[in-house]
Amino acid sequence: MQDKKQLFCFTYAGGNKSFFDEIERDLDGIDVIKLEYAGHGERHKESFYRDFDELADDMFREVKDRASSKFALFGYSIGSITAVEVLRRIMSSGMKKPSHIFLAAHEPHTKSELLGFTSDELDEWVKERTVRFGNVPEKLINSKVFWRTYLPLYQADYTIIGKYEFEKLNLLTTIPATVFYSESDTPLCDMKQWEKYFKGIIDYRVYEGNHFFIKQHHEEMAQVIKNKLGVVA
Repeated sequence: MQDKKQLFCFTYAGGNKSFFDEIERDLDGIDVIKLEYAGHGERHKESFYRDFDELADDMFREVKDRASSKFALFGYSIGSITAVEVLRRIMSSGMKKPSHIFLAAHEPHTKSELLGFTSDELDEWVKERTVRFGNVPEKLINSKVFWRTYLPLYQADYTIIGKYEFEKLNLLTTIPATVFYSESDTPLCDMKQWEKYFKGIIDYRVYEGNHFFIKQHHEEMAQVIKNKLGVVA
């Protein structure tokens, strides 16, 4: 029996690895490895990253230690930045390259506007955005305990995103890529900017919904992933 193909998953800002639980159930035949950022989820006792290099170095070590001969990367939202930075480290390290990279819900655009917020303004922006995207259960929207727990995660993640400069991303590869997006969230014209870095085949897959369209379309997205990785369920 051949080893299963691996899919390393990187989550969104403020999220934890359980975000991929639903699509994992659809990805039968694939070894789904959901990675956790420091300070989040099961690693909540660890310190937050000071910049994106710290995050990417940490995630690269995880991939390097656990990758088999057949693996792919999947980044959602901020996880897309993580995925390309991990890929850059893989390529410069000399280790075997992934067979495919999946990017979702994040265009290659520097978010320096996030650095213009005061701490209170960022908190309000995060609250409004997260509630609007339906990522907070209704019973928790006005919970001070909930926001005391989660706002620091968003604060930390959005701060390092604001510092991240796509103009300095030194990456050119022919590794095939699949880009998942919603036109109302990250329009195709913006997502096509990934072609600056990916010079091979890029397949764009559009879905209805907001930033978290994966919630409604995880089955369809899983089928695309299985097809791309040559997994027959």
